[in-house]
Amino acid sequence: MTTFEEWYSLYPRKKARGDAKKAWDQMTVKQGNSPDDIMAGLRRNLSELTRRDPQFVPYPATWLRSESWADEPDPITQRNTGRRTISDAARDFLTSNDYRGDAFGLPSIGRH
Repeated sequence: MTTFEEWYSLYPRKKARGDAKKAWDQMTVKQGNSPDDIMAGLRRNLSELTRRDPQFVPYPATWLRSESWADEPDPITQRNTGRRTISDAARDFLTSNDYRGDAFGLPSIGRH
């Protein structure tokens, strides 16, 4: 049988351990959910959780209380790993057909 310690050691965000322990006890002892099912759900969703920016990984207690172990993992999608800057967006806007420089009292770029 899975213990809280085993589950917590695998969970990717280590915050508010005491609250996580309380949530574990609520989910397993009081509500009768199987610790092994909770661990299986974590393992099933672990790759998705670790792909996220750490600030978007829920605290352990939140994950437990929302019964996220029952969730199906999101399909893996290709992600652009490069960061888009404001300069990129400005360049794309200025070179697009949507830009009408004369509407703002500015000269048009590339169209005469």
